[in-house]
Amino acid sequence: MSEQSLRELVRAEPVPGTDEARERGLVLVNQAYAERRAPRRTALPRLAIALVAATLLAALLLSPAGAAVRDWIDDVFTAGVRHAEPALTELPGGGRLLVESPRGPWVVQPDGARRLLGHYDEATWSPHGLFVAAAGGRTLSAIEPDGTPRWSITAPGQVSEPRWSPSGFRIAYRAGRSLRVERADGTGGALVAAASAAVAPAWYPPGPHLLAYVDAGAKLRIANADSGATLSSVPARPHVSALSWRTNGGQLLQVSPRALWLRSVRTNKLEQSLALGPQRRLALPRGATVRAAAFAPRAKAIAALLHRRIGREGRDEVIVLGLDGGPPRRLFAISGRLSGLTWSPDGSRLLVGWPAADQWLFLSVGRGRIKAVDGIGATFAPGNRGSRRLPRVEGWCC
Repeated sequence: MSEQSLRELVRAEPVPGTDEARERGLVLVNQAYAERRAPRRTALPRLAIALVAATLLAALLLSPAGAAVRDWIDDVFTAGVRHAEPALTELPGGGRLLVESPRGPWVVQPDGARRLLGHYDEATWSPHGLFVAAAGGRTLSAIEPDGTPRWSITAPGQVSEPRWSPSGFRIAYRAGRSLRVERADGTGGALVAAASAAVAPAWYPPGPHLLAYVDAGAKLRIANADSGATLSSVPARPHVSALSWRTNGGQLLQVSPRALWLRSVRTNKLEQSLALGPQRRLALPRGATVRAAAFAPRAKAIAALLHRRIGREGRDEVIVLGLDGGPPRRLFAISGRLSGLTWSPDGSRLLVGWPAADQWLFLSVGRGRIKAVDGIGATFAPGNRGSRRLPRVEGWCC
């Protein structure tokens, strides 16, 4: 046998004990793996993450952007006020409401009792709530709070924006584009302006029949409603949507979507004259859109309903502005939309609607809690329990 053949035979013959050695090796490897301890993680990465988070939080809280985020998070309601009253059984702040619904205007008593006055499109209180002026089509009517009609006239155009004078002896209204005034007993009226802007006229509160309005040429005018004479005229602010007088007649507020403008009013009782003076812009939160605003009945303050966008989201908020130029005070905010803004007669509360929650909110201007009422849509739409269309509050009287 050659040397080469012998080597091949040796390679082919298995080495004794090979299988046993393999088995012992596998046992040792498995045992070592089972006894292995997981490596201990250092606390340094977690500590570093915590420090980074704290730094970011501090920057968020202290920076202007952080202030906006805090303002967005603070006191924002998203799903209706909890523990709301299930039905309207009283009016916080007293008085009576005039409410416009799809079926017509309702009078709401202090105990929540309601009376439907008829099928009218708009309505307004007379002083002390003795009567209601209601508009429907081309008809202007005076009715009692129990629904009893007193008189009606036919206007030369669609009647809108009726407003009863503080004296109780005149009713201003728009007939188509014209602005007219009717005597409170329905015995005759006069034309104030052949063409006016779609802005409700505002009576001068101290009593004389003076009327503020915006004409078709975007002029803010003060007119004597009896003689038709213009006492003062200045350019109105662009896109003005509403006018509001301070109770003493010393200032006139112009409301526009992007700003609130306060104009002083100079009076001369001896000459029985009135002139519009300088104006100033009231400070509002950055980026705010004004949806409604009005003077408080008895205080040196203005309430405003604002819409603001934070990132991709939007929210509505109710604020109160002092006439001394101080920062605004926020009463309420939601992630969504509010509707209406009405002062109580004593100025202690503001009434706003929350359509998505089907609630009315009675906001305390002081430090009292919010009083909310559920089911408002169905309350003024009997027979339609699923209604979520909130009625419009036309006035809170007496």
